[in-house]
Amino acid sequence: MWMPIFNHRRSVGRVVGLVLTLLAGAGVAAPRSAERASPVHGLIIQLRDAPSHQAVARERALARGGSSVAPEALRWDRLLADLRQDAVVLSELPSWGHAAPRRDPVGASAQVLRFARPLSAEQAARVAARMTARPEVAWVGLNTREQRQAVAANAPSDPHFAGIAGQWWLQAVRGSNANAIDDRLRGVPGYLPAWLSGSTGSAEAVVAVLDSGITCHPDLGNVTPTCLGGAVLPGYDFVSDWDAAAQRGYANDGDGRDADARDPGDWVSQADRSGDPVRYGDCEVADSSWHGTVIAGIVAARTDNRVGAAGINWNGRVLPVRVAGKCGADVADIIDGMRWAVGRDDVCKRSDGAGGCVEFVPRNPNPARIINISFGGSAACGAAYQAAIDELRGVVFAGGAVGAVVVAAAGNGWGAPTRPANCQRAVGVGALNRDGFKTTYSAFGAALALSTVGGDDGDGAWGTALGLNSLADSGILTLGNDAATTSSDCSRAGANCYFNHFGTSFSAPIVSGAVSLMLSVNPALSVSQIEQGLVRSSRPHVSSSVSGMRTCSDSNPGRCLCTATTCGAGLLDVVQALAYAAAPTSYQPPVWPAVVLDTPELRVAAASGPDRPANPPPAPPTASSGGGGAMSAAWLLALLAASAVLAGASSGARPGSARKVQKPRPPGQR
Repeated sequence: MWMPIFNHRRSVGRVVGLVLTLLAGAGVAAPRSAERASPVHGLIIQLRDAPSHQAVARERALARGGSSVAPEALRWDRLLADLRQDAVVLSELPSWGHAAPRRDPVGASAQVLRFARPLSAEQAARVAARMTARPEVAWVGLNTREQRQAVAANAPSDPHFAGIAGQWWLQAVRGSNANAIDDRLRGVPGYLPAWLSGSTGSAEAVVAVLDSGITCHPDLGNVTPTCLGGAVLPGYDFVSDWDAAAQRGYANDGDGRDADARDPGDWVSQADRSGDPVRYGDCEVADSSWHGTVIAGIVAARTDNRVGAAGINWNGRVLPVRVAGKCGADVADIIDGMRWAVGRDDVCKRSDGAGGCVEFVPRNPNPARIINISFGGSAACGAAYQAAIDELRGVVFAGGAVGAVVVAAAGNGWGAPTRPANCQRAVGVGALNRDGFKTTYSAFGAALALSTVGGDDGDGAWGTALGLNSLADSGILTLGNDAATTSSDCSRAGANCYFNHFGTSFSAPIVSGAVSLMLSVNPALSVSQIEQGLVRSSRPHVSSSVSGMRTCSDSNPGRCLCTATTCGAGLLDVVQALAYAAAPTSYQPPVWPAVVLDTPELRVAAASGPDRPANPPPAPPTASSGGGGAMSAAWLLALLAASAVLAGASSGARPGSARKVQKPRPPGQR
């Protein structure tokens, strides 16, 4: 069984350009808005049964020196001569009477006619309709100039976006050692400049959120009886543990696997533990986390709508795949959820108990190429999980794109990365402080691909214990839910449904969101290109000239300096990731300036000794390392220690992986 990788404190474009349209049959519809009125620089025409350009070239080569004209050239000459006599065409193209259009090969066997001047969209539609009516013409397309997709004009208007007390993690990289701590954001991925110069995303770049399910939230646009709509696609519930006779189980929703991905709450009470110690005895008593809604909000909260918080993909959609209930998530449920998310049709819903499947889950009609998993366990990856990751890499999606990428949180035990982040070919993500060094809690190790901010809480010796010199930050501010058990209505007056969160659980969707923007820019990217792009475009890790600020190791596992062997290739940089996506074969990373940390707060912290004591020697592998099994006691103890500082700071605080948090602080407060 796996648990969510998170520490959270609860607290409170339009698309530019005309898509190339292939016009066939009865004609071409006129443009419906000014947005579609781009000039048309010629018409792309495909003749029926046209030979390839290579075949025409070979024919011409063989006929070189002779007087014969290739049959295809004769066919084009007849077509253009007929069109030149067409009164409708001449009325739109009077210059054709003086100069024939240029004709250039395009695609495998089509031609583009380039006229003396650009056509308006209306003119082009009328001419294309006349050409399409010709029996020898298969289709006609408009040769428009495509524009960068969905570039933002300004910063988003969402009230929680601006300021260091708001969504600082979405803002531009800035600051130097000379700036006050609140003006230093050297570790952030730089989403704001990426939106302004690259893309605000598309609805086609779906992110599957394998988590606790989804709740209704106005900022997801899914306030409906089913919590669907807006940013939320129809998902599925894969939590299989439910005892119908006893009416209890991890599923907590009255049945096992079903088509309802809503989150019923994952709270565990003392009554659960005492009433069913076999099932719940090793589960911590805790309120509901609403973890899946948090992840969905990071990726796809409705943005620039003057409501609440911003999300990474302004037009994004999430696919809720419920794999976790009370006490965590079974490995088997997660693996089936992964396979269903990419469109597999052989995922079993109901077994006969003897190795046969009596009912299969319907195929997912909205396959996702991005799989976000913010749950983890302390064992090695294991064959079952590795096989699922490798299978997903070979899936062929509509349009021919190959492979789904698995983005996984590193873990919060300040030790080795947990699974699936420690699996081969998974994108394991560590958590950084806003100044670019490792957070007090994040796991680290060679298995990670890269790191990004995750909120740095007040734990560790360099946290709230340092008072005004604390290196902590305000956390990842995004969506949530204020209910302790069953979900509350976030549409009601006075609802508190925005919170600050801390943990690698939230670093992972920050990377998943970057991948969704990359696929918005270039949907044809392969899974290997996505992985290479994240790594090649990352910024180098920060360094420090402060004595006592040491690199990350088992002897120094708290706040520390990352290297490529401990926290992945570098820091997520979204501007560069989108530059790679736009031109993966020619991309060259910039020459990055060195970032050397030397600030008053860091000197005070380093002089006080290490942020955390050394890690104990690693335990020998256990039988659970084969891909299943329960969370280890060591992992639970690590999570318990991680939350000890904050556990008493708020009523109802839970020990372990989740923490209650306060309302968002006013600007200027830390």
